Amino acid sequence: MGGLDGLVFSGGIGEHSALAREQICKGPEIIGCRLDPESNVENSETDRRISTTSSTVETWILKAREELSIVRQLEGLI
Repeated sequence: MGGLDGLVFSGGIGEHSALAREQICKGPEIIGCRLDPESNVENSETDRRISTTSSTVETWILKAREELSIVRQLEGLI
C-alpha cells in the first residue's frame, strides 16, 4: 500500500474508545500515525484531529451522524 494519507475513527468505538484508537495506531510503523495523548482522551462532541503535528498521517475523530443519514434516506420516500 505504501502507507496512509489519513485515518478516521467514527461510530461507537471509534468515537468513544481512546484505548482502541491508541492500540490501533500502535500498529506497524508503515502506518506512521502518532496520536496526541491529550486530544485522544478528550471527551468532545465535535470532530477533531487527534494526531500530533509531527505525525505523517492525519488522524481524526468524526461524529457518525447516523440520524442525518436516516433523514436523507427518508426524504427520498416522501
